[in-house]
Amino acid sequence: MATYLDPKQAAATHAYQTVLPEHVVQAHGDGWQLCGRGVFVWTVFRCYWASLYTQSGRFEGALPAILDLSYLRTLSKEQTITISIDEMLRLHPEHSDRGQAWRDALGQIIPDVKAGDRLVGYFDPVRGANFYSDHAPLGVIQEPAFASTFLSIWLDPATRASTLRASLLGQSEATQGVEVLS
Repeated sequence: MATYLDPKQAAATHAYQTVLPEHVVQAHGDGWQLCGRGVFVWTVFRCYWASLYTQSGRFEGALPAILDLSYLRTLSKEQTITISIDEMLRLHPEHSDRGQAWRDALGQIIPDVKAGDRLVGYFDPVRGANFYSDHAPLGVIQEPAFASTFLSIWLDPATRASTLRASLLGQSEATQGVEVLS
């Protein structure tokens, strides 16, 4: 079941960030355009605002993209990593041999998050992925397959968050999509 928040409801829920952190812009240039954004909700829990940026304002899998997550609740790094790896391998079982290495790499990068924290990923399908907090770089995984597989959690047609995917890709009439999963 999918529902939507209008901008007033969104503001009451939690303010989302509309500007990329300066250190991300310094590392990857300016000119990033918003493709779309939405709130991810798991059952009754609002988890995070997600915003997708590209240079053209349209997602093209062969070009770099930035995914910006502004958290609305606390999640441990273990929860984040387990959910991420499980989804990556569900969507791309051909990479099952990389699962443990990717889990270990993310374990060195991803922190625990609380409401108000922000994690930003720069995904280059040729070079790999760079991760940032709102204030500093967190780490790099220089593996192209990782970058595209990680981003597929939100953008693959088989994602569990299809309404959020549509919002991120700018395909939804509402720009503040909420995906409810049960």
